[in-house]
Amino acid sequence: MLLALDARNASISVGAWREGGAAGPVRFRLGAGASRSADEWAYALDSMLRAGGVEPSLVDRVVLSCVVPSLSSRLLGACSKAFALEPLVVGPGVRNGLKIRTDSPSELGSDLVCDAVAARELMAARGLDGHPCVVVDFGSAIAFSALSASGEYLGASIAPGPELASLALSRGAALLPEARFEASTRAIGRNTADAMRSGLALGFAGLVDRVVERMAAELGEPCLVVGSGEEYGRLLEPVRGYLSFEPDLALEGLRAIAALNPAGAANPGGTGGDPRG
Repeated sequence: MLLALDARNASISVGAWREGGAAGPVRFRLGAGASRSADEWAYALDSMLRAGGVEPSLVDRVVLSCVVPSLSSRLLGACSKAFALEPLVVGPGVRNGLKIRTDSPSELGSDLVCDAVAARELMAARGLDGHPCVVVDFGSAIAFSALSASGEYLGASIAPGPELASLALSRGAALLPEARFEASTRAIGRNTADAMRSGLALGFAGLVDRVVERMAAELGEPCLVVGSGEEYGRLLEPVRGYLSFEPDLALEGLRAIAALNPAGAANPGGTGGDPRG
């Protein structure tokens, strides 16, 4: 069984696939607690797999994407303790099938690499090869990735997410409380909380639309939009709409990357993409 770990700043998404690529019976998320030790992570992974009806001893391969350097070593240790395995870590030198055309390919986050790989697979499965694509990943930050019609990774745009923006407002403006992000039907708030919800919801919806619009213009033709990540992204669906919204898109990318890298191959690790594909 293949186990995939997508570690971000706020959470770690976990997915499993049985032999032959069939989706495993378990998908779950763990809060990315900064103080958890490798032992605690091992226990959490073991416990959640068992709760989902999966015997941890069936895991014979692990693939990891981690964009939090302080967390990486503890997750590697956890996989060693829980499964006696060294994960394939997405980074430079690991094949991903993606041609990365940015100025510094090694700087590209492994989360965005996984998103792009999965988006290409999704488009191919739906017979939409040959169309440019914008992948919008909603998390602590909102990351937009531009893929050319030939599937090359051209570049990205990154903005803070609503939770970070709300926290910045409450910390930087003495009279403003921390507000939860919620859908808003009014631009004119009648109280402070409503005003903040309106500004966050409508402001970020406009941000998503504008960035997607500009990327489409620079790509030179109408593009498809794939959404992923936190559920708040569904509230910010751009005017052109999503081809699909896949909360765990990066996990599908990890599965595809694992298939391109045979078990036992050298794994240099790292956090970026491989410009060689």
